[in-house]
Amino acid sequence: MKHIGLGILLLTAALLTACEEKPYKPPVPKAEPDKSAVKLFEPQREALDKAKGVERTIEQAGRDREEAAEKAGR
Repeated sequence: MKHIGLGILLLTAALLTACEEKPYKPPVPKAEPDKSAVKLFEPQREALDKAKGVERTIEQAGRDREEAAEKAGR
């Protein structure tokens, strides 16, 4: 009876170690970056820059309006 329990324990340990997942090795990066990856987000960057420009314009118009209101109120 003692030998059966030991055998089951050893068999279970052997099966668990055999099913162990191998460590992931990432692929080696290329020496030169892919040119298509650089252009991947270019339209989004351009749209963001354009939106920031519009935001600056709106803020400046608001400041100009406030200054005009202050001058008119005097």
